[in-house]
Amino acid sequence: MKKLYTLSILLLTSLSFGQIPISLTGVGDPYNQDFNGMGATTTFPSGWTAINNSGSTLTMGVTDGSGTLTGNIYNVGTTGNTDRAFGTLADATTTPTLGAVFQNNTGSTATSILILSRMEQWKESGNASLNEIVAFSYSLNAASLSDPSAIWVPVTALNLNEKLTTATGGAALDGNLSGNYRNLTSLISGLNWTNGTNLWIKWTDNNDALANGMYAIDDFNIRTYVPLGVKQNAIAGLNMYPNPVVNGTLFITSKSSEAKSVLVYDLLGKQVLNTKTSNNAVNVSNLKGGSYIIKITENGKTDSKKLIIQ
Repeated sequence: MKKLYTLSILLLTSLSFGQIPISLTGVGDPYNQDFNGMGATTTFPSGWTAINNSGSTLTMGVTDGSGTLTGNIYNVGTTGNTDRAFGTLADATTTPTLGAVFQNNTGSTATSILILSRMEQWKESGNASLNEIVAFSYSLNAASLSDPSAIWVPVTALNLNEKLTTATGGAALDGNLSGNYRNLTSLISGLNWTNGTNLWIKWTDNNDALANGMYAIDDFNIRTYVPLGVKQNAIAGLNMYPNPVVNGTLFITSKSSEAKSVLVYDLLGKQVLNTKTSNNAVNVSNLKGGSYIIKITENGKTDSKKLIIQ
């Protein structure tokens, strides 16, 4: 009996804190989640979860925002539409926290991350005097969304702020309409996210006065960065010139004569060029003047370097 009891405790601990992280393997390569894969089901996307303020995992509901809804986490979208979003609504009994866990498997320490997403409002609140906020934060030392010992750092640019601030009727909304959503962007710098460790993100809801609105995230995107010029895997004899580029042509050479795959990203992580070397040359004439990150791949090995265009 004692062994069974111990096994039960271990199982509960695993269920509470053993969320499988989403692996980020490429420097500058984005992870995208549009939540459409949920369909009209109650299944969380891999790596994502939601809890009540008590720490217990919530069972997701499915809704289009209409009717009388209790506090919960919701798979939300218009009826019959494959476009879904991941939403939250609080009440006096349930104040949800939703989020995900990511593991840095890039082989390097990430010093910053870029997060893009969209806030969609799917239900009006009942209080025009209070602008509701579902607050975003992240942690590099959390073991779960409910870890009481973790350090959570707020990022207000990623908060889900009420869009229809004067509405009080509690009516259902279509969060896909332009008047009911806003885009979210934040470059989070000054990190020391070491390879092989986890980063947790979360949005925390609160029970506000009168009926709460419903707010959801959609079209989520995250990508990692490393210090410019830090190598991932040494390509023997790699040389890149001229740098800065002044005439629109960059030359990349190494001990190998094989063509090299070349990816170029701006400093916000947007891919601006995807090509291969031709006679050791890369045409970068379409890039605007400024600083970039260039990823060069040869025979499975990759170097990341700083590229300047003048």
